[in-house]
Amino acid sequence: MYENSLISWFPKIKALGIPTPKTEIVKLNKHDDELLPIVEGDLTPIQDQWAEILDKARKIGFPLFMRTDEFSGKHSWKDTCYVEKESDLKTHITRLFDESFSADFLGLPLRAIVFREYIPMANMFTAFHGDMPVNPEIRFFVKDGEVLCWHWYWIEDAIEQGTLKEKLPFDWRERIRSAKEQLSGNDILWLTNDARKVAQQFKGYWSVDFCLSRKREWILIDMALGRRSWHPEDCNTKTIK
Repeated sequence: MYENSLISWFPKIKALGIPTPKTEIVKLNKHDDELLPIVEGDLTPIQDQWAEILDKARKIGFPLFMRTDEFSGKHSWKDTCYVEKESDLKTHITRLFDESFSADFLGLPLRAIVFREYIPMANMFTAFHGDMPVNPEIRFFVKDGEVLCWHWYWIEDAIEQGTLKEKLPFDWRERIRSAKEQLSGNDILWLTNDARKVAQQFKGYWSVDFCLSRKREWILIDMALGRRSWHPEDCNTKTIK
């Protein structure tokens, strides 16, 4: 099984009882190069699974969050992962697959279409070319049963460099600082406990991402192999693999 794939890690997370979005997975009959025609808008490679795709999307309901098993294209939000209505599904699949093939220099493996419940988050503002909601997110790093560290996910440099100045609210930095200040000791204690549950379930080195919902609930939204995850350069645990 492919460790970094949601197909592999999500069932284990679901069994832990940690809050996560409702999720439906369509495992694709064709893989990688066989799916290339979709980049040009030709959905023939998945036509034999279209009924299943629609059924699982409808089980989640629109709007929804869509990704592959390893990629979401979140910076292109309004054209990739955020699917507002069923009639947008085909064009968003095309764009999502296109960006997946272009990601990480050689492209990423593509084994599934994943539909997830769209949970309104405690949005601070939108950024990047796809008007992506920037929400309070915390990333933990865990290894072999232990929690190593945690970090605020959205750093100001990444937002500033990736977004046209006129698209950002004038007080966006203050909004981030305010959100950080609102993090309580109980938040971190609770999240550390959940991260430890994950660490005890998975061997090796992993990142685990939590996002704060509008209802003030922390949701585990993603995880990945630690060596493939952004980690602040000045963190002492970054050298651990």
